[in-house]
Amino acid sequence: MISSQSFAPGTVIAERYRVIRTLGQGGMATVYLADDRSTGLKVALKIMHDDLADDPEFVRRFATEARAAASLDHPNIVRVLDYGSYEGIRYIVQEYVEGTTLKDIIRRNGPIDYRLATPLLIQIGLALEHAHRREVIHRDIKPQNIMITKDMVAKVTDFGIARASSTNTITLTGGIVMGSVHYFSPEQARGGQVTARSDLYSLGIVFYEMLTGRLPFDGESSVAVAIKHLQEVPSAPSTYVPSLPPALDRIIFRSIQKNPNARYQSAREFVDELDAFMIDPDGDYGVIPKSAEQWETSSTSALSVDRGDSNYGRIKEIERSFNKRRSTRYRDTAVAVTVVVAAVLLLALLTVWLVSHFAPDDSNGTDTSEIVLPNFQGKNVNDIQNQLEMLEGAGMIVDREYEASDTVLEDIVLRQDPESDGSVKIKPKDVRLTLYISLGQNSAVVPDVSGKSFQIADIELRTEGFLVKFTPEVSDRYGKDIVIRTEPEANALAPKGSTVELFYSTGPQFVEIPELGGLPYKQALSLLEEHSLLLGGETSISGEPVPENDKYVIKQKPEPGGKYPPNTLVTITVGTAKELYDYMNPTTVPEEAVMLEVRGMTFAKAREELDPLKISRYTMVKWNPETNLDPNNKGDWGAIYIIEQDPKPGVGFRPTSGIILTFGSYADLQAYRNPTTTTTTTNDTNPPTSSETTTTTTTVPSDDNGD
Repeated sequence: MISSQSFAPGTVIAERYRVIRTLGQGGMATVYLADDRSTGLKVALKIMHDDLADDPEFVRRFATEARAAASLDHPNIVRVLDYGSYEGIRYIVQEYVEGTTLKDIIRRNGPIDYRLATPLLIQIGLALEHAHRREVIHRDIKPQNIMITKDMVAKVTDFGIARASSTNTITLTGGIVMGSVHYFSPEQARGGQVTARSDLYSLGIVFYEMLTGRLPFDGESSVAVAIKHLQEVPSAPSTYVPSLPPALDRIIFRSIQKNPNARYQSAREFVDELDAFMIDPDGDYGVIPKSAEQWETSSTSALSVDRGDSNYGRIKEIERSFNKRRSTRYRDTAVAVTVVVAAVLLLALLTVWLVSHFAPDDSNGTDTSEIVLPNFQGKNVNDIQNQLEMLEGAGMIVDREYEASDTVLEDIVLRQDPESDGSVKIKPKDVRLTLYISLGQNSAVVPDVSGKSFQIADIELRTEGFLVKFTPEVSDRYGKDIVIRTEPEANALAPKGSTVELFYSTGPQFVEIPELGGLPYKQALSLLEEHSLLLGGETSISGEPVPENDKYVIKQKPEPGGKYPPNTLVTITVGTAKELYDYMNPTTVPEEAVMLEVRGMTFAKAREELDPLKISRYTMVKWNPETNLDPNNKGDWGAIYIIEQDPKPGVGFRPTSGIILTFGSYADLQAYRNPTTTTTTTNDTNPPTSSETTTTTTTVPSDDNGD
């Protein structure tokens, strides 16, 4: 048996995958970059270690779960393309993803800004939703199993494959590995039933690490870490990164609840809450259902089964804290209602004062529709909000323009248009009042990020000192995840620390399938990507591998012009430039022709005469079974003589049906024509039937000229 860890570059596995180089090695397998000679694509070839390949239980689980993983088809999941064994070596073939693991990104850069981490986690959650709907549970969600491409696309790998025992994993009885200890759920630590909610617990741990750059549970041994999963509640992520919105603390704490019923019940629920958070970070998230508030103490950890005592005293204390916080929230709501009522009364009093203050004196006969326009110059714009709202209520249009100033503090009104000394009377309806407000020195120009991916735009805006609010929009003009516009608009001045609303495209509701036929392969793939479509597979028109430098699209499905949702799979048929030309320019074959006389001719001469008829197939029958002449060998065509033919000369026939030629050597031709000269006399002048001879069938392409 070949060692699974010793494949040199150039080694061919399963007569299909040629090893290029080693990509990495883990506790379960060695991963190679390989070339799939059937498709010409680069793939990741994962070779199981020898000790696991010899374990019957592992081999059984491997085969079952590899089949399940191969059934997954999602843009955020690394596809399993093939699996099997070769000379005792177990292997899995996955799509090759150029990128970096999430773990490497965290190690290199530390905490990830929540405005970037949250969209990445949404992608991972969508991948889990797809898998869970197919009844596939990952069981080992961790940053090492998540690839991030250069386009900031998250791809989850290693679905459903058990892990070998190591210092970072815990193995249950029988050697079955249930996950990496820093990320697995309390039920995995107890050896209990693993469900989809176990994956969501691990996803919450991953989110915690993304936001803080550290693990919520760590210890000197895997057992110590497992006990912390069972008994402890980690510090809130905002403890380490104070700028995190409180909503993220609540979302993470719900996802890593010890009680599975208190967590999000599905990946879709988790994703929906993250989506809502991206739109409104100040919303109420992470609320635990009342039905799951009480944790049954009858459940014990795997480490306390023998004693029968519970390890959840700390958990009950935390849950009581949550209940107390909920009661406080009810009190806060009552206080808020009181404040709102008081504010309404105050606004009413302010309205009466403003009207009486600005209204003209009726005794002077002034039109009561006029008001006195205040002089706002030199005032802080935050202090005059109520007055501005009253003016707008009277029909005035109030615009705010910002200007940088080295001498005036920010938020101070520099000037106004129209001007007023505090005594100017105007009719406010439809009048436009423009306030020019100082940004001080703490301002920046909103960069033009339209046409860029929202991830890149987010980084550019934050670099300039802005906060970002994401708003998705359906767009037929912009591709998926591309920025449409910002508010404030590009090149406008805005205070640093203010929020810029970023409108990005979710793609069109429906996309039109483009025409791919006739395009070079790489150009066709780019066109699919531009139209938010996915390559669903490819086949060769000849059944043979097509060289990458001579690869063209010949056919496609669905047909071009149809309207389909984004991410529709498009399958293509590829071939060489010559095969494309032959397909696009088929030679017309006559439906019926008259058979020519070819008896007595050499096969070479007969082909020359018959090829203009575009005969699709020549069935060659030996007259003398002992002849060594081979009609498949062009070198023999000059020595092969046609003895009989079917159809007969002058008979009409269909060239597409082919013809039958009986052949032999020149001596055979003479023996056939002069049977009395042979040593064996026969009265049968007909050639032997095909059942008495060896038949060779040669398929002649319609454009083959026989040379």
